[in-house]
Amino acid sequence: MQTVLGAGGQIAEELTRELHRNHTHDIRLVSRNPREVNDSDQLVSADLMDAKATKAAVAGSDTVYLTVGLPMDSGL
Repeated sequence: MQTVLGAGGQIAEELTRELHRNHTHDIRLVSRNPREVNDSDQLVSADLMDAKATKAAVAGSDTVYLTVGLPMDSGL
């Protein structure tokens, strides 16, 4: 499972397309309001400022990509 945190932005969308095209179809997209990029994407709604929600969203992932801009003092 490849998980993209902050799915919904331009970088996440391009990363998701590249992963699907050349690496895996086992992709999880995580954001407050995730949208499918590929037919096989798994969507998870989570607030990434909530540590418990983020931990649950990445559970079972082999690789996690952080494509969201977080404040420097966020503690994540």
